[in-house]
Amino acid sequence: MKIPIIKTKLLIPAIKDNYIRRSKLTRKLKNIKDFPLTLIHAGAGYGKSTALSLNMMDEKQMGSWYSISSTDDDILPFLTYLTHSIREKHPDFGKELLTYMDEMDRFIREEEINLLCSLFINNVLAIRSEMTIILDDFHQIEHSYTVNRWMETFLEHIPSHVHIVISSRSRPSWKQLTKMKVSGKLLEITREDLILSIDEMELLLVDNYGIDLAHSELEKIYKLTEGWVIALCMIAQQVPYNQNLSGLEEYSSLSDLFQYLAMEVYSKQPTLIQQFLEQTCILEELTEEICNEIIGIAGSFSLLEQLIERNLFIQKIGDKQFRFHALFKEFLEKQVKENHYSQFLSLNEKAARFFERKGLWEQALFHYKKINHFPAIASILQDIGLTLLESGKLASLLEHISNIPSDEMNRYEYLWYLKGEVNRYLSHYSDAESCYQKAYVLYDKKKNLVGMSRVLEGKANIYLDTIQPHHAERLLYEAIDLREKSTDSTNEETGKLYHLLAENLLNSGKSGKAEKWLIRAKGLNVPIQYSNLEARIYLRTGRFEKAKKLLYQRKDSYQMKSPVALPQSHRETDLLLSLIHSFTGNGEEAKALAQEGIQLGVAMKAPFVEACGWIRMGHAVQIINKYDSLLAKKCYETALEMMSQLQIERGKAEPLMGLCILFGTNGEFERAIEAGNLALIETDRVKDHWLSSLIILAMGLACTYNNRLVEALDYFKKAKQEFEDCNDIFGEMVCHFWKAYVFYMINDFEGFKNEMKLFLKSVELNHFEFFLHKRTTFGPKDLQSFIPLLIECTKENIERPFANRLLQEMGIRSIDSHPGYSIRVQTLGPFRIWLGEKEVGEKDWQREKAKELFQLLITNSAHLLAKDEIVQILWPTQDKLSSDRDFKVALNALNHVLEPFRKPRSNPFFVIRDGISYGLNPIAAIEIDTVQFQEWIQTGLNEQDPVKAIPLLEKGLELYRGEYLTERRYVDWCITKRERMLVFYLRAAEKMAQLHVRKENYDLAINWCERILERDRTWEEAYRLLMYCYYRKNNRPQAIKWYEKCIQILEEELGVSPLEPTHHMYEMILESTKFYEQMY
Repeated sequence: MKIPIIKTKLLIPAIKDNYIRRSKLTRKLKNIKDFPLTLIHAGAGYGKSTALSLNMMDEKQMGSWYSISSTDDDILPFLTYLTHSIREKHPDFGKELLTYMDEMDRFIREEEINLLCSLFINNVLAIRSEMTIILDDFHQIEHSYTVNRWMETFLEHIPSHVHIVISSRSRPSWKQLTKMKVSGKLLEITREDLILSIDEMELLLVDNYGIDLAHSELEKIYKLTEGWVIALCMIAQQVPYNQNLSGLEEYSSLSDLFQYLAMEVYSKQPTLIQQFLEQTCILEELTEEICNEIIGIAGSFSLLEQLIERNLFIQKIGDKQFRFHALFKEFLEKQVKENHYSQFLSLNEKAARFFERKGLWEQALFHYKKINHFPAIASILQDIGLTLLESGKLASLLEHISNIPSDEMNRYEYLWYLKGEVNRYLSHYSDAESCYQKAYVLYDKKKNLVGMSRVLEGKANIYLDTIQPHHAERLLYEAIDLREKSTDSTNEETGKLYHLLAENLLNSGKSGKAEKWLIRAKGLNVPIQYSNLEARIYLRTGRFEKAKKLLYQRKDSYQMKSPVALPQSHRETDLLLSLIHSFTGNGEEAKALAQEGIQLGVAMKAPFVEACGWIRMGHAVQIINKYDSLLAKKCYETALEMMSQLQIERGKAEPLMGLCILFGTNGEFERAIEAGNLALIETDRVKDHWLSSLIILAMGLACTYNNRLVEALDYFKKAKQEFEDCNDIFGEMVCHFWKAYVFYMINDFEGFKNEMKLFLKSVELNHFEFFLHKRTTFGPKDLQSFIPLLIECTKENIERPFANRLLQEMGIRSIDSHPGYSIRVQTLGPFRIWLGEKEVGEKDWQREKAKELFQLLITNSAHLLAKDEIVQILWPTQDKLSSDRDFKVALNALNHVLEPFRKPRSNPFFVIRDGISYGLNPIAAIEIDTVQFQEWIQTGLNEQDPVKAIPLLEKGLELYRGEYLTERRYVDWCITKRERMLVFYLRAAEKMAQLHVRKENYDLAINWCERILERDRTWEEAYRLLMYCYYRKNNRPQAIKWYEKCIQILEEELGVSPLEPTHHMYEMILESTKFYEQMY
């Protein structure tokens, strides 16, 4: 959709030659070229635009100018005008960007804002010369989320040769402003800079108006106007008619003063000029053509020129275009509305009809809205309402329709349907259904079959959006019947209904029927755009790779062509991909996509989409080890609260399922089953068999994790049958595994053999190997659970070749038994150990020496220790006989702690013996925090790109919860490792501080430096960084205090002086005093 360009918005407003130059303001404006961003903010009438225009003219700058209007409050019109403003000086600029935007719909997604910003920046970088871009009247669009989001992104990555100047009545609330101000990248010009001094006021009166007043009169005017330029000009207008200014003192506010002065100026004008002002003040922009149209005479241009000559607060914005000053326009409109209301109505109606003839529908609606001409508004929306809807202008469309009285709406039944559509897209489902019903009654009276079908389709979409297939099914069959009976129906409309019915059948778990209706829809050769139905069929039948391929193709098409769709609730591409990644064990990808889904819902004001994003976030964090289970719980509870607010009970089923798995894993069995039963109530009510299958499976998992194996088996059998009815091969495979697991645990080996055989065949046939190699939503939390089952398969010849292959992929060779779980060890901070998901308590150790032996083996995990060496370390004062006995007791106790269910006379798995040496089994899954800690830190230290280095270091630093084995603080055998871990921490924290300094995040850098000094008071680089941070924050006294503290601590602890770089930093701070005073 191409956006028509009004060229006058790109022209620098003309300025009279005799406009006064103000030295202080001029000096400040000259600094624009030294700052990436300049903000000029003050109320109306302070001369912001005039000052900028004069500066551009005097400095002979090759700048771009864009006068923003209220209709630019969306990213596409804003960015289109911004691009064209630059093209005024650089004609080849932004060709690719404009072509890209022309193909876009108006409903912009979060990721597309970033993409548009990237394209714009890349185009800007192609221009090598300095660029100044002025955005005048930014307050007109300051409420636009998309524009503000784009501006924040652009300022974050603004090229060094670009200088943005923003003129507005209010200061934007962008988060970068504080950072830019502190780092000297923001020039700010406020009301205090724009108000006139008494000398400047005198100069203006003398030079521009030829008025020479006594100093006492000047002081009186200055006191009244407070240096407000427009008020002063008003006074200057009336001085020739009234030399006595005493009457002005009665006005207590500048607003009241302006109203009085405006009336004085207006009343002194000739009758012809007064009439012209009254008749044209309703217009946002004045041209000869529209003025002639409204007044009904020719020759308006000469009157416009007269207004300029009379200084009547009108500005020339092009060769033949003008606009009134905002305050004066407001005053004139108020006068006409209060004193000549019938004329006010007539003028706006004439203007609206003029814009209608020109096809400028939004301008026409603007004028009709001002006079509440509801029949005209209804008539226009009847014709262009769908275009506005598809352009994503939901809020403005809803505002227009909501203002139309019901009687008028009843004349245009289509408007009730349109209002229903807008409310549905905004997740106002109750309001939407009410509007659809009113439209249906009106269509039914007229026997309009297509209209009735369209309304039923809208109603069905409510239940499709909220996944309530039982309610939608009847509506869709009825809509299809009406559409097929009508002679006015098109293939496209009928095909769309077939497509919706296929989706609804899928939501009921009837994937076979759904696929048939989808083929029928395709048979009409009608492309159904923006739907993820085929991918959802693949998802619900376990064909994940096909689903991912389709969804990523669609996601890529957004980035290439960006055909932006309206909200699709749970069907949004990112949300579906997130769910697939959780099911297939890609937690980080699932989390990132869920985050995009949440942002999408917020940006589109679609709370159901946002709530679905929180559900998928909960699934993702459950399968990522580093997150606490409380985070997943919070995600699900947020979604449940939003569903309650939206009154969508069906939407609660999936988060309740997530809570069922979470509570079951955490040992809260009763809460898990309660959540599962509540979820089943919702899915049974709407007949969603597939989701019911997943919930039953989740309840089986809760039983398994809480050792209620017989109950678990019943759930798994029921889930297996449900998945079979839904044709879900993945769900069937998962049930086969868990049934095999339960049979193995209860020693039912016949049942185990049958289910394990079916499980392995399904994994091999359908390429579900990820289920054994990654932690997934419905798989075991500890992947080591698979190993004893696979070992048993090799013994009993159950799919032996494939079982052997899987074991080899897991690094398991030639072992007869396995405990079936991994060990996780926390050594940094309080010592903790988990066997699978069960934490070992203090009482479980029985003997303190058993714990100390394990800690010794962990400390030396890279190699085995000779028995004599172990004995010498742990029992240095005992004789050999006693120490050998105590070693054997401690070792047996340790093995019992690590493998409480090991069969008698079988070899321990986690602690091995090789001759006279002992140590940890290298093939055992033992996760030690120090290993991860060192890997993250070392990778972060080696990474040169700050953007990549910071998250790597953060992940490592999160693991440092305290010193290594704090409870062994005074034993010698762990001192070396403790000191090495501390040095790793200090180096990482130092680099984090340095990176934040480079990014000018000084508060974060200070925080890291203080954390360094908490661990090591003598780490000199931390003092240097603190000095520099406070220096950059313009807090010189604090910087000097840190230098003095550095001297004191180094002397006390080490008896040395600071290094030369620290002295140099101190000298630089002292020498910078003058520089700081100038800058700040």
